[in-house]
Amino acid sequence: MGLLSDLRNLCARLRAKRYNTMFGTARIYEVVWDDSRIRVLEVDGTYQSATYVDDRWCDIPFPYLGLYDCMFQIERAPKSICMLGGGGYAFPKHVVAHRSPTSIDVVEIDPVITSLAKEYFYLDRLEKTYHAQRDGRLNLVCNDAIAYLRSCMQSDVRYDAIVNDCFAAGSPNEDLATSFGAALLRSCLAPGGLYLTNVITALEGDEAQPLADLTDALSKQFAHIAAIPCNRTAPDDPDNVVVVASNCKLDLPDAIRVFDQIAPTCV
Repeated sequence: MGLLSDLRNLCARLRAKRYNTMFGTARIYEVVWDDSRIRVLEVDGTYQSATYVDDRWCDIPFPYLGLYDCMFQIERAPKSICMLGGGGYAFPKHVVAHRSPTSIDVVEIDPVITSLAKEYFYLDRLEKTYHAQRDGRLNLVCNDAIAYLRSCMQSDVRYDAIVNDCFAAGSPNEDLATSFGAALLRSCLAPGGLYLTNVITALEGDEAQPLADLTDALSKQFAHIAAIPCNRTAPDDPDNVVVVASNCKLDLPDAIRVFDQIAPTCV
């Protein structure tokens, strides 16, 4: 049965519709994923996003995206979110549908990707169902992530949480993983705000350098950093790990504490 599913998924990919984007060829097709049918957005050979095609169209198919929901577990749950990287808008759909009255601004540099999200990933249906753009809970921004954060810093726009899901095909935005990026991100957060980002890394061993480098950069600006792994059974193997940073204590039951120092104030 597994082999049959793999063959069907391969055939679906070969028949996929193709579109030119800023970061390579995008393919859109449907596959079987954990016994469910999902529609995927693949760019330059890498899965970028996905959606269920049934009545769960506002739910999150990929486990690492679900880890971002940890921000709603804390006492000071965010009311305003900036998401860097739209893709198929899976997490923004979830926020609009399930986390009212939280608002979310989504920064996506490629207008073709946003058009595909509207046509194939139910972004248009989201507006028809929830009127989130009309009511100010969803704002679509066509811009580069760094440029947008700089504009926020200059205009004194602050968010309760910033989520970084920027990927150019399979590569993350490296500027945001530096000390410069950490300073820019902190400047755009409200007091006690959270920064969340996904990184492909092991938790320990030779493959854990991406986590160590990111933690080092963030620790220049944030007093508390925690990591939430998708895979807890093989800490030496690279996988999706969501890193959360703040200058307030992080009370996240599922997290592994990475860096914790005493901060004089919650800023």
